[in-house]
Amino acid sequence: MPSSADPLPGPGLAAFVAAVETGTVHGAAEALELTQSAATKRIQTLERRAGVTLFDRHPGGLRLTEAGRALYPEARQALVALRHAEEALASHRSGAGRQLRIAASQTIGEVLLPGWLMRFRPTDETIRPLVDVVNSPAVLDALREHRAEIGFVEGLDPLDEFEHHTLHRDEIRAVVTPDHPWARRRSVRPAALLDHGYIARERGSGVRAVTAAALERVGVRLTPQLEMASSFGAKHALDRTTFALLSTLVVAEELEAGTLRALPVDGVDLTRELRAVRLRRGARSPAAKAFWRWLAEQIEPA
Repeated sequence: MPSSADPLPGPGLAAFVAAVETGTVHGAAEALELTQSAATKRIQTLERRAGVTLFDRHPGGLRLTEAGRALYPEARQALVALRHAEEALASHRSGAGRQLRIAASQTIGEVLLPGWLMRFRPTDETIRPLVDVVNSPAVLDALREHRAEIGFVEGLDPLDEFEHHTLHRDEIRAVVTPDHPWARRRSVRPAALLDHGYIARERGSGVRAVTAAALERVGVRLTPQLEMASSFGAKHALDRTTFALLSTLVVAEELEAGTLRALPVDGVDLTRELRAVRLRRGARSPAAKAFWRWLAEQIEPA
């Protein structure tokens, strides 16, 4: 009699999940490219190993028992994990172990990182960067969960568990359209920000965290009229009654073309540091080591 500590067989789990999702053993057999008797045998072996009945059989097909309903989500998740493990080994065998997994906050990921990667790649053209652009807290989560090896952040999140290297010093300004009442001014007072509609980045963005903290220090708390998940969306939502607080990096082309104006906020320090980050401890791929070293040697903070 099988022990309760024995692992459930992978082929049986695959046949079970396929039967649930197709509704019949015949459908499971077709999905797995088996004979119907082979699919049946795998499910019966799984039931014997588990010591429970997983399906009630009836003329219209299969109906999950209570035990089957409990097993299904866990079995499906186990198969996904197994597939990921197989893909990781296949990638390693095929040479894709040279992948460089990066998570970058939006300003860095959209404006600075593409150029850095294009400069870095000729140093080793076998490296394949895979970049996920998210907000700064999500970058740190990706590093903690080992979904990325190097991250780029621009907010105020604590970095105690990370090594970090400053790559750029950025300035945030009040951005308006050319027909806005502030367009011809050289700067804007903090209190004046309360008089116009504020188009903000989403909660969790580095820009929003830095500006909120700096303005609170001078007694100004802004309530957004509209929240956008990207700087691109925020700058294109502007009209003559609204403003956004954005990095000068993301509006550089519009400032040069004259389609937007950017004003400093009087008496408020809206500069921030854009950083590369990685976990202090843990295994690092050769690709991640090479890129980190290149960043430290080649990128001087502007």
